[in-house]
Amino acid sequence: MKKSDYTQEFKEQVLKECQEVGNVAVVARRHNISANTIHT
Repeated sequence: MKKSDYTQEFKEQVLKECQEVGNVAVVARRHNISANTIHT
């Protein structure tokens, strides 16, 4: 998936999970995306 293919809802959910879990790498693995994608 390209960056532009992610819906706003998906982006918000991933960021919310990162805040709850406190570990970007774990959330990235859960969603099969790069941790760098989340940081960007």
